[in-house]
Amino acid sequence: MSAFKTLSAKAAAQLDKELMSTGAFSIDQLMELAGLAVAKAVYKQYSPPPQKTASPLQKILVLVGPGNNGGDGLVAARHLKTWGAYEPIIYYPKKSTKSDLINRLVQQLHDLDVKEVSTLDEIKSLLSSKGEVAVILDAIFGFSFKPPIREPFKEVIGYISHNHASLPPVFSVDIPSGWDVDEGPTDIDINAAALISLTAPKPCAERFVKSGPNKVHYLGGRFVSPSIAKKYEIEDVLDKYKGDDLITKL
Repeated sequence: MSAFKTLSAKAAAQLDKELMSTGAFSIDQLMELAGLAVAKAVYKQYSPPPQKTASPLQKILVLVGPGNNGGDGLVAARHLKTWGAYEPIIYYPKKSTKSDLINRLVQQLHDLDVKEVSTLDEIKSLLSSKGEVAVILDAIFGFSFKPPIREPFKEVIGYISHNHASLPPVFSVDIPSGWDVDEGPTDIDINAAALISLTAPKPCAERFVKSGPNKVHYLGGRFVSPSIAKKYEIEDVLDKYKGDDLITKL
């Protein structure tokens, strides 16, 4: 496993602010690029089987949190839907009422007839059908998360944690939801099988790759300029991208 540079939560927040100031990116651009990277990584890691005529697509359950990490999940769901890769099912229990960007992302999914569940019982019912859901995309909490885990997400993360051996693989966005960004697992572990770090890995990514066999770690979000990368000392991480890659496996 290759060593990689990590960014603390504080440094990651500063880098995001710099991308939107001196970098001249809008939050819309960054979320679109991040969500696209997530979708590419899911597609690469869990390539959907060839589609047979008239057979339903496998589903991907997208767990959407209240912040920007959730927005990345909404964007990823849209791409996976338009690619005809998976049939996304959205769990988004704490919808934003103030963010026009998030509201537009939700509307885009509605326009694509993406279905939604709103309770743990619905999630249990969905996951009880063997083979129907191929992947669980964990886009609940990002690097700004501070423990403890609160409802309604605590019961969902707890359910997945306790039953992960019989559930589809979990693919987490930026950090496994419920983990401390620096210290790693708290009292509940969502047991992600794969992780995509956005912009640069966070300290908990090192713990993730050591937390069990066959853990898969991607990097995405190829939008950092050389000058900003040098300032945050992440040039070696960004050098891992080759050619026109939007993602790379670390």
